Amino acid sequence: MLNQERTKRLLRTNWYYSVWIIYSFVLTFIMQWVQLGSLPNVLQFIHESTFYFVVNFGIVLASMSLVLLVKQKVFMFSLITFLWSFLSLANAIVAHFRGTPLMFSDVFLIKEAVKLVDLYFTPATMITFISLLVILMIVIGFLWKIKSPVKKIDYVLCGVIFSCTTLGLYTVEQNDWMAPIKSNYMKSYQTYGFSYSILNSIYPYLGSNQLVYDENIDEIMNAMSLPVAAQMHSTIDSDSPYNLIVVQLESFMDPLLIQGAEYSEDPIATFRALTEYSPNGYITVPTFGAGTVMTEFEVLTSISMSALKPGEIPYDQLLCTTPVQSLATIFNAKDYQTTFLHNYEGNFYNRHLAIRNLGFDVYVPLEYMAGDHGVHQIDKTDDGLLFDYVIQVLEQSEEADFIYAVTAGTHQPYSLTDGNDAEIIVSGDLSEEYRLPLQDYVNRMHSLDEQINRIVNYVNNSEEPTLLVFFSDHLPNLSAVTDESTYDVDLYQTPYLIYSNAALEPVLPYENMTSYQLGAYALNLLGIDSGAMHKIHDIYADSDDYQNILDTVQKDLLYGEGRFYENQLLPSSSNLFFGLGELSIESVEQTGNVLSIHGNDFSSESRVYLDGEALSTTFVSPQLLQVVAPSQTYQTIEIKQHSGVNQAIGQGIQITISQLN
Repeated sequence: MLNQERTKRLLRTNWYYSVWIIYSFVLTFIMQWVQLGSLPNVLQFIHESTFYFVVNFGIVLASMSLVLLVKQKVFMFSLITFLWSFLSLANAIVAHFRGTPLMFSDVFLIKEAVKLVDLYFTPATMITFISLLVILMIVIGFLWKIKSPVKKIDYVLCGVIFSCTTLGLYTVEQNDWMAPIKSNYMKSYQTYGFSYSILNSIYPYLGSNQLVYDENIDEIMNAMSLPVAAQMHSTIDSDSPYNLIVVQLESFMDPLLIQGAEYSEDPIATFRALTEYSPNGYITVPTFGAGTVMTEFEVLTSISMSALKPGEIPYDQLLCTTPVQSLATIFNAKDYQTTFLHNYEGNFYNRHLAIRNLGFDVYVPLEYMAGDHGVHQIDKTDDGLLFDYVIQVLEQSEEADFIYAVTAGTHQPYSLTDGNDAEIIVSGDLSEEYRLPLQDYVNRMHSLDEQINRIVNYVNNSEEPTLLVFFSDHLPNLSAVTDESTYDVDLYQTPYLIYSNAALEPVLPYENMTSYQLGAYALNLLGIDSGAMHKIHDIYADSDDYQNILDTVQKDLLYGEGRFYENQLLPSSSNLFFGLGELSIESVEQTGNVLSIHGNDFSSESRVYLDGEALSTTFVSPQLLQVVAPSQTYQTIEIKQHSGVNQAIGQGIQITISQLN
């Protein structure tokens, strides 16, 4: 009887040891289930990648060992379970909608996530989620009252587990046994497991970016000073410099590559026709389904995303404060006007800061495009408006132009409505789950293709020699694309096309071209040999040591002393001007307490300030704004353009009453 009582007492006081180990295993198993999507996949992962599973189990076990250090063990079990479950489910949701996994760098994207959340979740879904979260937290709070003793052995066990796990992870990292697959983080997570991968995404943010220069730096710098092989550059024979227009096509692809899909007409007939006689092909991009600015950064700077931390968005960290040499830097030195155009919010991804540090002269986001833009929904944007401004820039500027235009009309999400009245009907051997969003996508892409036709016709009728570069930032995150049975092409390969309205000498593209080589290729077509990264690609692209040299130079330019700039084309922050200079106030009229402001290029994002005080503003037309003025004794009238989260961006326009009289 005494033995039974003793056994029961031991079980009551030591129950958490077995629960700790078994529960950690079960939680690891469930997270892998969520990650891989099915029970057979998890069992296959454990069987074929036992070591990887053990590493993931060790991480969860170590996190659960915190239970040993507190009296509120049930509470701590629940809290840690909630945190792991939240991360696991968030990863599944992010991977589904974005096409890339959840990473530590996503903490820097909360602002962007808030702007897009209503695109993917209905208000009812959000209310339900928040309600469940509140209930769960209340339940966890009640569990605080359940207590168990903390014994000396608990501290020892926790210390041993943490030490062994830390040593094990250090050994794994030092030997590159589970090195992240930087070219495809989705595959990396599936290969190595969720808990290890999410933890691994934190490591780069804990260390220093300080660059240690190796002994071959002088050799590289000497090579950069020598002439590049003639076949790498075109010889331009023209009295005037070429305009360069780079058009970044959102989620653009060839839909005819989707097996089983049939179309009432070719959605990209113009683009396909141009490929018959223009340089074209595929580039490897650093992202799938989302992450537009990663590809954008590579094209503009010729720097690979591999130089940055895993999942890092260069516009949200690096380029907010650090100038980087770009295509704009190169064309500024040649007295071009450099303009960045995008038909969406100007502060999205902090572009209003990043574009300045890329060296552009002019930035025209949606807020500085005249007119009523309604509620900002990125999947409802008008690409025709963007091309209107491409043409305006060409017509207004007296110097040669470098224009970088980013479309948005084909951005996800894609509609699941029937769409029988759609211009292009999708049929064939596809389920409705695949067919309906694909139909919405190809119809929007058809509209974009019409704009491609429009700009090509415009430059054909222009007397200015112009080079057009079209490329896709990433493939669309469609079920018909992510399913290997319907799309068996590399998900990180996107199309590009280069068109010129004047003759150019043929120039060989880089072998297996990437998005960070595309800008350099365009410079070669124009016979331009400026730019540090441009020279590196030209000189070393065919070298066996290319990637190592690329890594050295990129890190020098981003985090080092900038030795490879050779004191030429040093990057700098520009005095960025927002809009095309048409925003103006011409006159004001006071009728009672209603103030009418007449001018030019107003938009639905225009806000009126009287003596620095923001007022609720009614957009009437691009020439008229109205506000209810609290008094008639104001001295200054200012109009600011408000971007996402109601942030004023750009210089706006300000006048005094004396200037109007």
